[in-house]
Amino acid sequence: MSEVDPGGADSLDVARIARTALPAFGRRVVELAPGAELAFDPASWQDAIVFVLAGEVEVRCAGGASHRFARGEVLCFTRLPVRTLHNRGPVPARLLAIWRHAVHR
Repeated sequence: MSEVDPGGADSLDVARIARTALPAFGRRVVELAPGAELAFDPASWQDAIVFVLAGEVEVRCAGGASHRFARGEVLCFTRLPVRTLHNRGPVPARLLAIWRHAVHR
């Protein structure tokens, strides 16, 4: 998991990536309202790179461990025992998932 510097010289233009994704790539935006929780469906996130576009999301794993990720961070859920995604923050959390159509289910 890594962080994207939203304003630095090496910053990643996530909005541009989402707009110009080639037909070989799929994308979707998931928004979680403050306090909302989403049951994790591994097939929906398979092989996706996930960008936290806004807010903060808490990822809870099956063993009980959890970690929070904020705007600008990049995630990949492959091989993680994720159970839920939860927005504990006061503003909506928005995630952008991008995957290759050939491998996404």
